[in-house]
Amino acid sequence: MRTVVLIIVALIIAFFLYQAFSNQTIEKEVAQAQKPIHPETIAAYQNNCASCHGVNLQGQEGWQNTLDEDGHRLAPPLNGTGHTWHHSPEYLFQVIKYGFPSFDPNYEGKMLGNDSLSEDEVWQLITYIRQEWPVQIQDVYNSRYE
Repeated sequence: MRTVVLIIVALIIAFFLYQAFSNQTIEKEVAQAQKPIHPETIAAYQNNCASCHGVNLQGQEGWQNTLDEDGHRLAPPLNGTGHTWHHSPEYLFQVIKYGFPSFDPNYEGKMLGNDSLSEDEVWQLITYIRQEWPVQIQDVYNSRYE
């Protein structure tokens, strides 16, 4: 009899723990879905990034191992399926604002930067991109860089 009671108590505790952790995940996803994205930020993305990185941040097909007609690497996805989330916010800022020539003066690729964007616009783009990542990737990223 005592064993049955202990099993029932353990199941009840397990149930409540499961509910607590499940609700946290749901709450994070709801909070992410409710974050406002300013139309100006989406317009800045569409005008400065989408032609290479895609309207839905999906990147160019074959980005990992294909070169374009000029011999340059294709644009990676920014939606969390590529490597963008492996880089610090400061690195992303540098690449978006000043391009890869800021790291390598001999760079001849297509990511030359967007110096017409203000610093605030670049940070808003980074926020927008990060909000598009899956919650699990956001959690990892935030644990590394915040």
